[in-house]
Amino acid sequence: MYKEFIRCYELFRDRGVSDPLIETLRLFDVLSSGALRGTDLSFLDKQGIPLDEIVRRRKEGVPFEYVLGIAPFMGFTLYCTPETLIPRHDTELLAQTVLNLIERMERPVTVIDMGTGSGNIAVALAMNAAGVKVLASDVSAAAIEVARRNIEKYSLQERVLLFSGDLFAPLRGMEHEGNIDLVVCNPPYIPTKSLAKLDAGITDHEPLVALDAGTYGIDVFRRLLVEAADFIKPRGMLTFEMGAGQEKLVERLIEKNGQYENIEYFRYDGRIRVVSVVRKG
Repeated sequence: MYKEFIRCYELFRDRGVSDPLIETLRLFDVLSSGALRGTDLSFLDKQGIPLDEIVRRRKEGVPFEYVLGIAPFMGFTLYCTPETLIPRHDTELLAQTVLNLIERMERPVTVIDMGTGSGNIAVALAMNAAGVKVLASDVSAAAIEVARRNIEKYSLQERVLLFSGDLFAPLRGMEHEGNIDLVVCNPPYIPTKSLAKLDAGITDHEPLVALDAGTYGIDVFRRLLVEAADFIKPRGMLTFEMGAGQEKLVERLIEKNGQYENIEYFRYDGRIRVVSVVRKG
């Protein structure tokens, strides 16, 4: 919606409409059945966040999500801190793709959410798919604490279990090894040299460990394909997000790995952003 809002604002402005921002807000309020006029700002008072403080920190480049400590994802609100990436709308494609894949599976289903961050995908799966258990892991212990808050916020402690360590290391030796129905991952996929091209609001404030993926942006993909195969049961699935334009590199990695088949791609805004593969039986 953000892109559409900017486009509308620019059209009103360029056509010389008086107060284009107000006109754009009015248009979107009508289109959202009055949702904008019903916005509740009492949250700011409850959190003790004055508007001038929001403006000051935003002027410094701090993302709104970190200023407010919350972020939207899949229709619900999550706690969000600089210890985790800000959940983004394009990652909703990954979560929805996994939900659709789970619908094809017999319950109960056990999922590993690798690199859970704020826990946004784990929470989305547990809230929207009955009979699903999620093992959520992240290399950052600080991120796991944020995920814990979100899991407790929605009373999902019995459905989502948390682990911390390097990729699949904290899950080794468990009864789930070799019996997982699906592994989902939103890994780092930005090539190191491309980090400088990102908005300063991202590189100055969001955790680089969750962004930097080496020279070609595929370092984590390599490890993910190898290590996930030890956990996914035959005919189970691996689904992960990738950067726009990385599908050829990813396809070569999958073929070279040799443990997966049935590659499916899913698009966001016309670009391939999610891939799903089946563990060979």
